[in-house]
Formats: sequence, C-alpha cells, structure tokens
Amino acid sequence: MDFWTGQLSYIHDVFKPIIIAVLIFSPILLAAFAVGFYRRLALWRVGRSDSRSGNVLARVRTTLGVALAHLRLLSEAYPGWMHFLIFWGAAMVIVGKLIRLFSYPVGIDNPPQEVFLYSSLMSEIGAVVIIIGGLLAVYRRYVLKPSRLDTKPDDTLIFPWVFLILVTGFLIKGYRIATSDADPTDWATWSPIGYGFSKIMATFATDYRDQILVWHRVVIHTVPAFLFGIYVFITRSRIQHLWLSPLNIFFRSLRPKGELVPIDLENAEVWGASKIEDFTWKQLLDLDACTRCGRCEDNCPANLSGKALSPKKLVQDLREHLYEVYPYPVKKPAETRRDMLSEVITEQVIWDCTTCRACQEACPVYVEHIDKIIDMRRNLALERAEFPESAQQALMSLQSRGHPWRGTTATRTDWMADLGIKVLSEDSNVDVLYWVGCTAALEDRNMKVAIATAKIMQAMGINFGILGVEETCCGDPARRMGDEYLFQTLCQKNIELFKGYGIKKIVTTCPHCFNTLKHEYPQFGGKFEVVHHSELLADLIRQGKLRLGSIQGMKVAYHDSCYLGRHNDIYQQPRQVLDSISGLTRVELARSGKRAFCCGGGGGHMWMEEPAEQRLNVRRTEQVIEAGVDVVATACPFCLSMFEDGLKAKEKEDSIAALDLSELVVRALTGQPSE
Repeated sequence: MDFWTGQLSYIHDVFKPIIIAVLIFSPILLAAFAVGFYRRLALWRVGRSDSRSGNVLARVRTTLGVALAHLRLLSEAYPGWMHFLIFWGAAMVIVGKLIRLFSYPVGIDNPPQEVFLYSSLMSEIGAVVIIIGGLLAVYRRYVLKPSRLDTKPDDTLIFPWVFLILVTGFLIKGYRIATSDADPTDWATWSPIGYGFSKIMATFATDYRDQILVWHRVVIHTVPAFLFGIYVFITRSRIQHLWLSPLNIFFRSLRPKGELVPIDLENAEVWGASKIEDFTWKQLLDLDACTRCGRCEDNCPANLSGKALSPKKLVQDLREHLYEVYPYPVKKPAETRRDMLSEVITEQVIWDCTTCRACQEACPVYVEHIDKIIDMRRNLALERAEFPESAQQALMSLQSRGHPWRGTTATRTDWMADLGIKVLSEDSNVDVLYWVGCTAALEDRNMKVAIATAKIMQAMGINFGILGVEETCCGDPARRMGDEYLFQTLCQKNIELFKGYGIKKIVTTCPHCFNTLKHEYPQFGGKFEVVHHSELLADLIRQGKLRLGSIQGMKVAYHDSCYLGRHNDIYQQPRQVLDSISGLTRVELARSGKRAFCCGGGGGHMWMEEPAEQRLNVRRTEQVIEAGVDVVATACPFCLSMFEDGLKAKEKEDSIAALDLSELVVRALTGQPSE
C-alpha cells in the first residue's frame, strides 16, 4: 500500500501538466489532421465518380484481415514480420498509454487495480517490439539496401523521432519509479525497462530530480509526440499510410479481378484518360495510398526484363503530377501543365505492360495499376490514334478479318478436318459450345491443342459443337490494347450469335477468351456458363469419368497463365490434372502460383514486336531450363507459343518440350510414348 501511496502522489503532481499539454496540442493535432485530410479529399474529388460503397461487410472483413493480420505483407517474410512488429508494437504502446492516461479520472489506478499494472507492462513490451522492428527496418533500408526502396528525407527522419519518443517514455517511467517513496523493486515486474532506467535516475541528486518533476513528461515526451503527429498530417509523409492504406483497402474493387470497366461510348466526354482529372477518385486515392514499398516493381516481369515500365514509378509519377497540377490550396488547376501521356508517363511505359496483374497481386494496399494503364491506352488508341506499329496491324486485322493473326491463310475450320465435329450453322443441337479461339484455330502449333481438346470431349461423350467460320475474336486483344470501340463491337456481335443459337455453356482452351467471356460479356448482357478446359478436365477426373494411364519418366513443370491464375484464381485444377497421370513427376518453378513470371503474351503483346534483350518469354524460358525439366506444361495458347519461341531462342527445343494440358491427357489416354 505504501508503494501505491507514493505512486498516487506522483500521478496527482504530474496529471495536471499532462492534461494541459493534451488540451493545448490535441486541437492543433486535430486541425492538422483535418487540413491534411481535406486537402487530399479535395484532390481526389477532381477525379470522376466511381461507386465503391457496396458490400460493406466484405470490405470491412478484408480491411481488418490485411491491416491487422498483415495477410498480404507476410507473403514476404523479412519486410512482413518487420512491419508486423512495428504495427503491433505501436498498438500495444498506444492502448497501454490511453488506459493509463485515463486511469486517474476514472479511478482504475487505485490499488490494487491490475488493469493499470498490465497496461504498463503492455506498453513496455510494445515499445521493445517497436525498437526490434525499427532496427530491422534500419538494417534493411541502410545496410541491405534493396533496389526497390527509395529513401527520402522524411524516411530517415522517422526513425530517430520515433526512437526519441520511446526512449523518453522509458526515462519517464524510470524517473517515476526513482522518485517513489516505495521500494522500486515493486515495479520490477510491471515496468522492467523503466525499473532499469530508475537505477540510473537513482544516481542523480534528489534536488535535481524534484526540479523536473512537474514538467518533464510534457517537455521531453508529450511535446515531441504531438509535434510528430502534426508533422505527419500536414506534410506528405509516407507515415500517412497508417490511415490512407486502410482507406484504400476498404474501397478496393470487388468486381472480378480480370474485368475491365467499360466505357460508355455514347455519353463519355473523354475516352480513357489524357489528364489527371480523367481518372476516378479511387484511382487518385491509389496515388496517395502507395507506400513506395516496391513490391510491385520486384514482381513486374516487364521491369525485371529491363523495360521502361516500373509500376511503382508510374504511380509515384502520377502522384507528383497530381500535386503539380493542383498545388495547395486546391482551388483550380495550374494554367500550364505537362502532357500526361508523353511527358509525365511516356508511351513506352504505357505499352510495356502485359496486364499480367503481378503488381496488383503483390501490392499490400490494393493499388490498382492495370486500370490506369488501360485508361491511358484507351486515350492513345481512341483519341490520338497512337499505337505501336505492330499493335496497329493486329487491330486492323481484327477489324477486317475478325482475328489478330495478320497474314495467316488458315481458316477457322482447317484444324477440325475429319474429326466429325458439329458446326452450329449445320446442327445447333448441342449442350456445349467449344469456343476454339483465334490462336488455337489459326496458328499451326496451337491447332494441336484444339484437336486434343476436341478428342477428349468426344471420348467423354460430351455433346458439343463449334461456330466454325462464324466465330470471331472475343475482343480481348482489342480491349487490352485500348480499342474499346472495337471490343464492344466484337462483343455485341458474339453475344447476338450466342443467343441466336441458344448457347448456355461454353468451353474454351484460352484463358484470355475465358476471362473475357466469363467476366466482361455480362457487362453487355451476355451471361453464359464459361468453363476453361483445365477446369473441365479436373472435373471429369474428379468424377471418375476420365481415367488416365501413365507417362513414365517425364519431369514436368506447370507454368501458371496470368489470366488463368492471378486473374481468375485457377491454380489447383491444372496441377490436379498433371498429378492424375501416373509416372509423371511434377515440379514447381521458382516463380509459380501467384508469383508466376508472365510469358509476355498478354495485354496484346502476343502481336507486338519487342527488342530481343527485353523479351519476357526468353526470361521465363530460362527459368524453365534452370528447373531441369523435360516438359513445360501450359493451359494457354499464348503461353504455349511464347515457350515454343523461347525454347528456340535458347536452342533447347530438342531437349525440352512445351505442351498443353490437353496434349498430355491425350497421351495418357492413348498410351503414346512420352517422347
């Protein structure tokens, strides 16, 4: 009890100056927050409207999971646990301090209330955890120096400032214990760090300790803490991600990952984005929410292949442009500005993207890069008519011939000769439409995939047919290359054709067709059941209808197609198909699943010419070679073509084969030798 009497005396003497400090600085801190928030809100509101308020429960659930449990951050161990320690350490310190701050007026500090004691211990543990996390952060930023991190002055300032606040907190506790009339050892359990500092304080003269009794907490601890908060909110410090990140996560897109937002071609004032105001408010919030962690850059295959695109730099350049056009206070835009599509973001950067979604999958705060890039492409395509020459030729072929394969002499029915496949114009009594796709129908290597898929469906007794010469491109290349008008034209034509034949279910071998038919055709009234052939094969195997034999001595690596994996979360079904073939050994590539390295064919790049030293397919092929496999298996015609080309470039076409899942299944069905 003597111990508590001493402590109550201390609390009474110190409580008043603390309240004075809080009363002085809290309004300033709140004003700083209001000013900072209003400025950003005004900036975001210059963007177009975008409804992001639906499904609140799902938004809250993900926000809490990402912000509190660090679900995305922990995908990388070192930075993930580093951030986890700092975040939860700070939470423990803040909660502990709030409990003790309000303990005096509500009386929970009176003996023997354990809440006060446990809050003291919690704060000390939290402070130690922050220091550990902070040291890991300092070591990573200034010793390891990963290339993806850029260090600005405020990044360096944060470390000593936070350290000062924590150390002064320990000093205060040490002083408090040292000036107590009770035995300081009573505090050893509840404030072990403070107890250690009290041993130092005990060496000071009593008169000197008494002189700083009243104002020490205000001067050396409370003031720096409040000044730090004010600095954070009136500047553009990265520490603002404490509130910007959860806000951005909450307003993330809930539409299917692979779905692009359509343009209202008849009513839109501008097609795509040529000015910063042409982005939506959420796209502008993205710019502020970016923490510059560089995860997107570390996972971008274009950047890793030496191209100009850096997702991180793209977002940061747009952010700087936003503040350049709308300097504080936000009233009206600057009279002169740089052209966003040539001077802020170069055309090369805009066209480098394969829309693989590796950046968005890696981003811990759900920044949406692809929509911005596509919006800029749309403006280049529809209003400026500025394309890479090879892209323009592919789009011209789409317009005139209904497919992007310029120069081909094949027809859409050449591959099916003598297979006895129904063509809907002759017999529309089918249960399933096999959507062959441009590449499988018209490109020699991929015709074998169409044949294999058709043979499997025939063997399973599936009543299917094809459109034949009536089939035109689904429109994916046009949409990803920015020609929204051409996409919508092709889309509406196909939907009308499907409805005319009463189509209900569609099977396709192309993930790009799959994604477009499944997620983007419903935007225009085309709602159909769409199944990728890897899903069909896995389902037939699961039901016991498709029984496979063996392929002995084959070592296979499965390559995840971006539009099957990251865009549609289909990872296990292709692997299940491979695992059902006895004698086959499946290995994982170094980059697989959500971290799979793009083949380079998406976003229209299947038809774009690229410098030899920057070709993504060659980089991915090198990873396959390093795995030491006999076969790289795919479930995408673009990936298959890219691997065929990459293996030739590396002169490995005789030792490593690129095969589609359907081709391996046919081999297992027929017992054909693996070679």
